[in-house]
Amino acid sequence: MFGIGTTRLNQNIKQSPEDLCKSTIQIFKSKANHNKNESMFCFWASMGGALVAPLFVTLGADIAMILGKFGSVFVLSKLIPTLLSIGVAFSTAWLQLRKPQQLWALYRTTQRKLEDNLYKWRYNILEYENHPNAEGFLVENVSKIALEAHYAWLPIVPNPEDSNKVMSSKSKESK
Repeated sequence: MFGIGTTRLNQNIKQSPEDLCKSTIQIFKSKANHNKNESMFCFWASMGGALVAPLFVTLGADIAMILGKFGSVFVLSKLIPTLLSIGVAFSTAWLQLRKPQQLWALYRTTQRKLEDNLYKWRYNILEYENHPNAEGFLVENVSKIALEAHYAWLPIVPNPEDSNKVMSSKSKESK
């Protein structure tokens, strides 16, 4: 209904203005929580892996000897740091490409705007106080806020054309 990702409201069921607002709030809350968790996981994977990998490189053989398993030197000093470095590179690229921290802020801000409108409508204050059609005005505002979120989301989404521009400018620089 609002073009907000894969979660859509069922268009065949007419909801009350309050239910519409609550369900839209829930959609944005869920999206904000998802992006918060994704952002925090990738951040900690990047930081943790970057901090721990050098320890395995420098101390891997010593740790293997202390454990009495000299055959695990390869695993502790080569394989684990390699896998950690791959994890760091992937999570850093994911943060830069998908931008979950920006999506988290966008969705949480949208959720708060919707909650603000719901409270104003429920308690009949400010712009809802003397409005001739407060319910219709709430639905209009919910729709407007969701659409604003969609338009704010568009520039954040990775665009294949942008990556092509970056690749072509890098190839020109190398010549």
